[in-house]
Amino acid sequence: MELVRAILAVEIGSLITRVSLIDEVDGESRLIGQTETLTSRELPYRNVFFAVQEATAQLADLTGRQLLRDGRLLMPRISTGDGIDAVIVVTSALEPLRVVVAAIASDVSARSALHAVRGVPSVVLAVVTLDDVSARSTTGVMQSWLERQLETLLPLLPDVVVLAGGVEGGTVEAMKRLAHLINLKLSFTAAIRQPLPTIIYAGNTSVQPQIQAALGGHNCELITVANVRPALDQEVLTPLRQALLACYARQLTDVPGIDQLSAPDQTTLRTVAESQYVMTRFLAERQQQAVLYVDVGATTTTLIAAAPDQIAATLHGVCGTAFGVGALLSEVGPAAIARWLPFAIEEQELIERLLNRMLRPQTLPATREDCYLDLALAREALALGVAALRDEQTPLAYERLLAGGGVLTHAPHPGMALLALLDGLQPANELPGLLLPIHLDMLSLLSVCGGIAALSTDAAISIFDHDLLNNTPLATCIVLQGGSRIGEPVADVELITVGGDSERVQVRHGELIRLPLSVGRYAQVKVKPAATVRVGQAAPGEAVESDPAEVHGSLLGLIIDARGRPLTLPADGAERRRLLWSWLRAVGAEHSDSPYPEPVISLPEMPAPVVAAPSTAPKPRRSWFKRAPQPAKTSEATLPTTETVPASPDDDIAQLRQQVSKPARRSWFGRRKS
Repeated sequence: MELVRAILAVEIGSLITRVSLIDEVDGESRLIGQTETLTSRELPYRNVFFAVQEATAQLADLTGRQLLRDGRLLMPRISTGDGIDAVIVVTSALEPLRVVVAAIASDVSARSALHAVRGVPSVVLAVVTLDDVSARSTTGVMQSWLERQLETLLPLLPDVVVLAGGVEGGTVEAMKRLAHLINLKLSFTAAIRQPLPTIIYAGNTSVQPQIQAALGGHNCELITVANVRPALDQEVLTPLRQALLACYARQLTDVPGIDQLSAPDQTTLRTVAESQYVMTRFLAERQQQAVLYVDVGATTTTLIAAAPDQIAATLHGVCGTAFGVGALLSEVGPAAIARWLPFAIEEQELIERLLNRMLRPQTLPATREDCYLDLALAREALALGVAALRDEQTPLAYERLLAGGGVLTHAPHPGMALLALLDGLQPANELPGLLLPIHLDMLSLLSVCGGIAALSTDAAISIFDHDLLNNTPLATCIVLQGGSRIGEPVADVELITVGGDSERVQVRHGELIRLPLSVGRYAQVKVKPAATVRVGQAAPGEAVESDPAEVHGSLLGLIIDARGRPLTLPADGAERRRLLWSWLRAVGAEHSDSPYPEPVISLPEMPAPVVAAPSTAPKPRRSWFKRAPQPAKTSEATLPTTETVPASPDDDIAQLRQQVSKPARRSWFGRRKS
């Protein structure tokens, strides 16, 4: 294979476009520089080349190399060392596949088909099964099975229809019935002059000729793959998943502006999903251990669990922190998102913020509160993804965690990203051993390596080893399972640094403890749990320890999670927010008390009692015989005059003298003495 020296690796996401320059350093391919900018796929540009051009110009200034000439990529490389030899493009800025699943049984063939569909960025529009026994339509009218299913399918315009059902050598008539339903759907779609979907048959292989005969009258693509459920206790997902990935990848050439990068024979196009599959499987096979890869993006949330002999995945095509906020909000509700925020917020204000994020998805977080909101969204997206992954692979197990996505890599502090991972995934029974190494793909190189692997495997492995895995480990985590009362001792942990001191700590239930171990250092850890507490797959109370230098130094060091599983948060808002803030301080993301004041709850004012005002008019006096005395007649001399004569100061003084004058003395019989 001809040596490809200078490679321009372009990753076009739905929100960020990232450009990396790869070149040879001391006989190995290494990352020279990287820049990023906002993707220009959406309005007003509708051309991804504009963002690639801008990021490449920044990269040229950063590296001191000329990479553009007259607004185009400089290819091939010239004698001065400027230019590039090849262009690799990986992109996730594609529309998710719209899929309809038609199967015999909802809990057997339909479930297996959905497992395969979830491994591709997709949206499931409808699931049609023969065991749907409901006799009423959405309008409440009694209808037959065929009428109800047609009422569901006719308004839909899927990209792919998956037909599944029947174990090998099983029923034939049931699949013919499903084929008849899909034939009616295709006839209606053709009548209204809409594009026909691709049909993928993944059912009983003996029925393939009948399916082709039933659907062959339409000018649509029919793909047959291995049975997705050949036996009741067996699933074969890879053939159907690969067929769906191929349908998804057909959009690559339709990305606006992709043809302006370079000539087609000089450009390698790959989807991000395909690259993630390749590199996760590669890491699992080379390390000979189960690996979980997670990526929380603006539109898609990806979880891939790979082992040397199997792989499981779930890619939620419309669940993310920007373009995918609407689907996430409708799935979990605002209360689930608000519970992860360390500050108080009204539900209406939270919804308005999220709706504003949907309207302006390319607005980057401007405040710390926006970052906390993004990480809260990431927690819920990861929780949905890991639940779907457990449904496909039971039991789910992994020994290494590799994470990516802009919301995690751009967190203000690595401790915030770690908390989002631990809170969203809540690793517990999935961990077979003592330690869980967690790596954060800070430079988002995993997808780039998958694209480079299609051109040069040596270059991909070199970038993966030197620039991805060594840049930089996030943390090593120990999860203690057990304990019932908050504050009770659950384990004694000792961290013995190679060539250094040892540190002992007693861990209590509900705590999150960090023991720093800098990059480049190694250590051994010993854990002695309480009688009812276990670590990994060890028995309760069994002491465990790592190899002498198994714990590698990282950004955060050793994290001991004794918060319990499942993780429960207090119902009281103020108490919950204090707990969240204490976790942030435990991992070093915050160093002071919370600056967010708790809302003052004021009781509604009670209305003042209405008291009738006393009458100012004196009550009329009655005589002994209940007759009211007649008012005295007023003479003209006593009538008030209309003119008011002001009193003189002498008059006021005389009046005061009269009021304070000594009263006349009276005798015992009331007579005044002379």
